Amino acid sequence: SMKLLVSMIQMKYRVDDWVIYKPFADSESELLREMSSRVLILDLLKNDFFYDYKIYIEETQKIKKVREHQLFPIPDSTY
Repeated sequence: SMKLLVSMIQMKYRVDDWVIYKPFADSESELLREMSSRVLILDLLKNDFFYDYKIYIEETQKIKKVREHQLFPIPDSTY
């Protein structure tokens, strides 16, 4: 259906993508803004009006709901 297609296009990341999560991406504090974790996208929360993704945080092994503006692509490795 067309509606489903539109919602797919709006999502920047997909399930199983590894991305960088910055909990305080829009903080005034540079220190907080720089905090980041490697996370795995578990689910796209299409019916959630506030959160966009459900993620798994590698270092804390926690699952959390987040908004898209808190997620960033992992820079290409320099190997």
